[in-house]
Amino acid sequence: MNFNRDFPYVVACYLIAVGLFFIFSDMLGAGYLAAKPPGKYYLYGLSVIFIGAGIGAVYLKYLGKLRRAGKSITEVRQEAIQNLNDTALLANITLEETDPEVQQAAETRLKEISK
Repeated sequence: MNFNRDFPYVVACYLIAVGLFFIFSDMLGAGYLAAKPPGKYYLYGLSVIFIGAGIGAVYLKYLGKLRRAGKSITEVRQEAIQNLNDTALLANITLEETDPEVQQAAETRLKEISK
């Protein structure tokens, strides 16, 4: 399972599960949730909203409208490194950076400046 790709589905399933939980908990007479009118109607309305939001998220993901827009943080950081001229800062990024792509960009930029 690719978590970055499937995250909208995980959230949608969670929303649907919460909505179903509230509806069925009340319908089955669970002791921890005893809603009486008019609170029962609000509970059902909220449950329908959760289920609708989950189904809507699945639909939008299916249509491809939940894609990430713009550059990732790593891409922005790599571009910023290309504009750096401070060798001490680049060396620090090379030694202490946890993101390997950013670290590699800093190493490459440091080699370019050192020539």
